[in-house]
Amino acid sequence: MMNPSKIFALAIACGIVLLTFNWMAQAQVMYEPLQNKAPLSIYKYPRVKLGADLEANLTLIKADNGRLNITGTVTNVGKSSCKTASVAELIMNLGYAPQYSYAKTGVSDILVSRSFNNLKAGDSIVVNAVYQIPDFGGWASANLPGNAKRLFTLRVIKQDASSYKPDEDSNIENNVADDVVFYRDLTH
Repeated sequence: MMNPSKIFALAIACGIVLLTFNWMAQAQVMYEPLQNKAPLSIYKYPRVKLGADLEANLTLIKADNGRLNITGTVTNVGKSSCKTASVAELIMNLGYAPQYSYAKTGVSDILVSRSFNNLKAGDSIVVNAVYQIPDFGGWASANLPGNAKRLFTLRVIKQDASSYKPDEDSNIENNVADDVVFYRDLTH
């Protein structure tokens, strides 16, 4: 009969041999790299904005006598209704040459202010105004340089003047549209 310590040593030796062969058998598994196969491409789905998105657009039509027909449009180009109490404002600012600084003249008027609070996806509201430039001497051109300019801005803001949250308007970068006209002011 074998000594128990020899049996134990033999069992340990057999275990080590089995573990070594087991590890070597597992270590022998190798994966061949893919050759001549098209790379795997992952399709990225476009991001869809599910919230409201108010977009401002402005059109000015000039008449020879210094009259402007102004049409502002606010469209919800988003995927859901805008239920936030909002205001579309049409603003005029005046600047004179040589700096054309609006801050120096201090002339800024809100021509039209229209409130709305439920603009469905795809719907629009229109803001119209007719503006007569006082002391109008003609539109600026290559032959007749202007000495004044007027900036007309359509902006969309929340009625309480706070900032829109992303779920109220997903892209605030398109909430303002503006256009500038240069002309000759007879008083300057």
